[in-house]
Amino acid sequence: MKAALFFFALCAVATAETVTLTPVKDSDVYSYLDMTVGNSITLNVNASVGMQHSNHALIQFNLAALGMPANEIASAKLKIYSMLPGSEFGGSFRAGDIAIHRQGATWTETGLKWSHLQPLEKVAVMPVTQSNAWVEVDITSLVAQWVTTPASNFGLLMRPDAENVEPGMNAEFVGREVAAYSPQLIVTRGIPPATAPPVMAITNQGGQIIIEWPVTGSSGWTLQESDQPTSGWAATAATATQTNGVWRVVQTPGSSASRFFRLNKP
Repeated sequence: MKAALFFFALCAVATAETVTLTPVKDSDVYSYLDMTVGNSITLNVNASVGMQHSNHALIQFNLAALGMPANEIASAKLKIYSMLPGSEFGGSFRAGDIAIHRQGATWTETGLKWSHLQPLEKVAVMPVTQSNAWVEVDITSLVAQWVTTPASNFGLLMRPDAENVEPGMNAEFVGREVAAYSPQLIVTRGIPPATAPPVMAITNQGGQIIIEWPVTGSSGWTLQESDQPTSGWAATAATATQTNGVWRVVQTPGSSASRFFRLNKP
């Protein structure tokens, strides 16, 4: 009985990779007393006329564990939990927009002063419409900048987008000390575009199996074979030769009634 020959040209399917980071430090600072509450478990952001009684907050993430270059970052989101304000400098919740800036100088949790706040470019605006809910904002461009230039990572600064207003927005967020509600930086690696497999031709010539595919576009692809299409795939033992821009493998049919061939890219 002659062997039935089949071939498949398959490409590997890439999957998205998501990395979630929590802050290495966070703090807020109250303008009137020029004091930090870096040992607090909350981060307050509010507005006041003349910024006399405003709160701004800083959050910093260590990107060393990210493990992906800037050009592979598909998205990066800050996710933070909005709680009902109840701190000493809090008051009732008032919805509003928070501007996210790149912080321009080093700082510490316990020694933060109002003068240490150095908001550089605004990278995003995060609407906060309710308390007791997660809110998030896209900061992909900022994270890509940090990855490209690690020395520029002094964290992000959160402050009201409309500062000198009355009544101003007032929101309070859970800090890093509460693990279940800690701020998060969620970074997703981009899925590379699917790579079209080389076109493979298979013929039977004089009792020999001839398998051919073009050299161009075949880098990284490996010829595999199996006696069934769902499992048992292994690299073909025969050596491919190159002639006139075409890879060629010559096989002698085995005893199996069917033989399957495919090009696979890990």
